Amino acid sequence: MKKILCICLAFLLAVLCMPFAVAQSSTKLYTVYGDGMLFQQNKEAVFSGEGTPDSVIVAALFDAENELVTQGAGVVNSDGTFSVSFTAPSGSFDEYTVVLMQDGNIFDSLENVVFGELWLAAGQSNMQYPLGQAKHGMDMMANGQTSSKWLRVLLVPAYRNNSAQPAYIPDEPMQDVEGACWIDGTSQSIYSMSAVAFYFAEDMLEELNMPVGILNVPLGGSSIASWISREAADADTEYKNMLLSYGAYKESADWSADTQNVYTDIGANYNQKIEGLKHFRPVGMIWYQGESDMGYSDEYYSKAMDVMQSLYTEVFSYDGGQFPLIYTQLAEYFYTDDGMVLQDRNLAFTEIQSKKPDSRAVVAIYDLPITFIPAVGLIHPETKKEIGERMALAAKGLVYHKYDSYTAATVKETKVEDGCVYITFKNVGDGLVKIGEKLYGFAVCGADGVYVEANAEIISNDTVKVWNKDVKNPYSVTYAYCMGNGRSNLYASYSGQNPMPVSAFITDRTVGTHYWTDKRWADCESEKIWRTMSDTNSTYYSSWFGENANVCVSQADAYEGVGGLNITAQPELMNKDFSVKPLLTCKDGIKTESFWDTDTDYSDYDTMSFYIRNNGETDVILEKVKFSKNSATWYAPAVNGTKDTSVTIPADGEWHLVTLDLNCLYLHGNEGGVGFTNEKLGNVKDIEFCFSGENGDDVDLSLDDVTFTPSAEDVKAQFDADFKAADSFFEYICVVITNFIGLFANLFN
Repeated sequence: MKKILCICLAFLLAVLCMPFAVAQSSTKLYTVYGDGMLFQQNKEAVFSGEGTPDSVIVAALFDAENELVTQGAGVVNSDGTFSVSFTAPSGSFDEYTVVLMQDGNIFDSLENVVFGELWLAAGQSNMQYPLGQAKHGMDMMANGQTSSKWLRVLLVPAYRNNSAQPAYIPDEPMQDVEGACWIDGTSQSIYSMSAVAFYFAEDMLEELNMPVGILNVPLGGSSIASWISREAADADTEYKNMLLSYGAYKESADWSADTQNVYTDIGANYNQKIEGLKHFRPVGMIWYQGESDMGYSDEYYSKAMDVMQSLYTEVFSYDGGQFPLIYTQLAEYFYTDDGMVLQDRNLAFTEIQSKKPDSRAVVAIYDLPITFIPAVGLIHPETKKEIGERMALAAKGLVYHKYDSYTAATVKETKVEDGCVYITFKNVGDGLVKIGEKLYGFAVCGADGVYVEANAEIISNDTVKVWNKDVKNPYSVTYAYCMGNGRSNLYASYSGQNPMPVSAFITDRTVGTHYWTDKRWADCESEKIWRTMSDTNSTYYSSWFGENANVCVSQADAYEGVGGLNITAQPELMNKDFSVKPLLTCKDGIKTESFWDTDTDYSDYDTMSFYIRNNGETDVILEKVKFSKNSATWYAPAVNGTKDTSVTIPADGEWHLVTLDLNCLYLHGNEGGVGFTNEKLGNVKDIEFCFSGENGDDVDLSLDDVTFTPSAEDVKAQFDADFKAADSFFEYICVVITNFIGLFANLFN
């Protein structure tokens, strides 16, 4: 009775001196409203729908004791639409009832309404990726776990009206979102929401101690242009011209609602999913998108982000400057033959953030496992929890001001001194940290632009020292700038929170002819490493394998670091010969192909070095290291300072440094022939360490730290073959021919 009296009082206050009318059955709220929904605290709580023109709509808010808290009233417009509002109370774990009336007659009510923090979650398939397929979400579902009732989610269907495929796509923005429905965290439907958004919301729930809501709208395969209205595109000449240059702009007159592409066409997702949410007041957006726009320039994507952010600031009536935008870099995938387009886009993401640092934050994700479910493919890693939590960390700083830093740390300045590069970072939180015993992911180059792996050390709260003893005058440093950069491990720390990875970077983008690809096999520290190829062949592979030999990684076999390669063999069982090699290729269908994250170009390196120790009782001979271009063509480099491809590893239990000259290569190991230069190593498919041991004696070797040095100068082919190097009649003939050619070459030189 008390609630009825309060409703009547609210109505009388709203319609005093207005003619009484009977509510029509056609009066309704839009679909985006429902029981269990969440409104942004302390902002306008707006209710919109359709009713009889000129009739009065009242929205009244009642607490759990049926006391009237507040109310708002308005008149239905001549086009039959209405919008009424009241100021929302502060966020709490109280549940309310909202009663809607037209001309004094109740036409709807919303139960279990809460007020808290509301966020928009948008993007393409990695944002749409459901909780039920995420790594931790699958365990939740298997164990029958759900979440908190204070998590409130508006599930917006992928396609209109919950259809299974794209249907009618309007050119004009729609005022409602067909098929949308509100759920809370206890519903089984929670498994269909965005996994990233779920983990973001759970983290925010714990941090803010109030209900958290998600407007869940992503669509797999969608381009950024589809999330921007035509009106916004038309208003920005630069952006519109970019769309026209890519053939991505279509005039309204050319729009066919039945044939348009919901994934790529301008405004397609804005019209269906964003316009209908314009009466909500989210405090920001989490965004995971970009894979579909890899064919567009970084400049285009940056401009599109500007336009989208400004548009959403207006659409959601955001009054705190620019609408906050938190987004992620992209996970590893091979988009082009050179493999750098992904790295460049991730660099661009940090530059996009720096344009509007007060309203944007970007998180890095290169360190996360990229395991995937075969049904969804390599482009959709199943690890989503950490991404949501990193977005939550960014939100705590950007929107809630709990941290001064809230975006992935980037380079502030660099200084070169005494052959080292000192890199100072900004946005380091409480300071830089590494996870593990050693920093990985750094590479350095000289003026030649040939990058080699670099040592790195954190020397202060915000500074890292980077160097390589073979690069005397460093010009540029890269970090995590390669395919297969998952072990890069420099982070910014945040007072007990999970650390945020430092963003990939290049200190000087004008220098670069051969970027470093992380040769994880060369450190001899891991039995298995993730290798990227295709949706069927990307997985963990053995880093090394042996032929007539056993290979494993152990701490006892490390020259330095956490592991080294142990090689054992029994020569009496194998005719004395055995070999080991890193796995650089795999069978992809009927072809043997290099992994996407494998560096096949060794033509810019002067030497290859490694440490080796003979733990046995008799000497072992390293006969050669074979660099194979294909099954028929291979080259063996000479031991540095000699014209011999072999070297004896004495049985003294001591470490020996072996250095091979990559500018003295012998075709098929023919030491009596021409000494080719490293130019022959432009497309290497296989590297094999070939040994021989004494018959009857067991072999036990340790191998560690394979390194490469950049070319110091151009070297010419060598035509001064030595008769001492020949060990067969054929090689004697080669010596004669080689020296004869060399004589003429010297004359012409």
